[in-house]
Amino acid sequence: MEEDTPFRRLHEDTIADILLRLPGKYVLRSGAVCKAWRRITTTPHFHAARARRQPASIHAHAYLDAAPRACGDDLRADFSSEDIALDALSVSSPEDDRLRLIRYPGTKLTVPAHCGRLLASSDGVLLFKKDTGDRDPEYAFYFHQPSGEFRLLCCSLTRGIWYIVSTGAAEPRRTNAKQDPELITQFVKPLLTTATMPVALHGNLHWPPLWRFAATLGVVTTADTKMMVSNTVSEQFIQMSGPASTTPSMVKLFEMGGLLAAADFGEEKHVDIWFLEDYSARTWVHRQRVSSPWKYGSTGRPHNDWGMLSVAIAGDDEGNIIIGNNDGLLVYNLRKKGTRTVNSVMLRKNRLFVSRHVFKRSLEQHASFALPSADFPLIHS
Repeated sequence: MEEDTPFRRLHEDTIADILLRLPGKYVLRSGAVCKAWRRITTTPHFHAARARRQPASIHAHAYLDAAPRACGDDLRADFSSEDIALDALSVSSPEDDRLRLIRYPGTKLTVPAHCGRLLASSDGVLLFKKDTGDRDPEYAFYFHQPSGEFRLLCCSLTRGIWYIVSTGAAEPRRTNAKQDPELITQFVKPLLTTATMPVALHGNLHWPPLWRFAATLGVVTTADTKMMVSNTVSEQFIQMSGPASTTPSMVKLFEMGGLLAAADFGEEKHVDIWFLEDYSARTWVHRQRVSSPWKYGSTGRPHNDWGMLSVAIAGDDEGNIIIGNNDGLLVYNLRKKGTRTVNSVMLRKNRLFVSRHVFKRSLEQHASFALPSADFPLIHS
């Protein structure tokens, strides 16, 4: 590009802001047009800002007729006549804007034996649990910006330690956490069994509140809650104020517009939406009360005698929040106060099942995922 063009005379921060607003494919192409643009778009700061701007989607599993498989009869016998596809449904337009992420053969248990269950998603990467016999539970999966690694936080209760498995290391590494794992795991649940995934934001992992403090003779006297937070740099656990709730076990966290948010499903007829508007001061603000996506008295409410059940919730920068499950899925716009129903997931014939996971695409191709793996021979798109 010519040196005297007006665009080249713009301040670098202004150029970065323009590039941040472009679709991903044009950001990638910009590096071939101009070396200065490539320098901007390859910095860790740009990638972090881009990741924050990526629109969120929710995951849904679709059951399809099986595709032809090039495998032996002994392996084919373990599979059903169906494939399972994992789709990403956009928060703003879930009926029209869907992305097929992965497709694999179903087994008699509807779980692929070669890759196991979907545990989590982070920065465009899906984490599946492979059946290796390892009994140490996983508690969080996140992208560690300083190192450029994807990390998995695990706990060994038999050894009484927390440890990290990462894409940048050959062996697990013990963390610096000094707290007793048995104390922490009372309030932090494993990825495989929890309905409320931890949220990574501002260098911290956040788990929803699971207990309340002030009660007299079993009667709740205050709605103050606490939640567990782990700093991804110091690797220490701390307590943090949560949103006011008398049913903290029915609270699910999510990220929206760079803020930590919480949805309280404690009441059957409505959902309360909270935002942590001042992160440093730990100030939670109740911003909205929306109608429940499922009919009053139906089985749709994500609750049983043990607490929270799987439910989807995600937000975007345009004020849209998608909430619900297969018994009712709605998109609310907090700015316009409008509501739209996602009818396709409620039609049983579509065989589409909403999950609790949130997906965000990533611009960057991580080096650890550049080549196909022989561990997943039957995955196809």
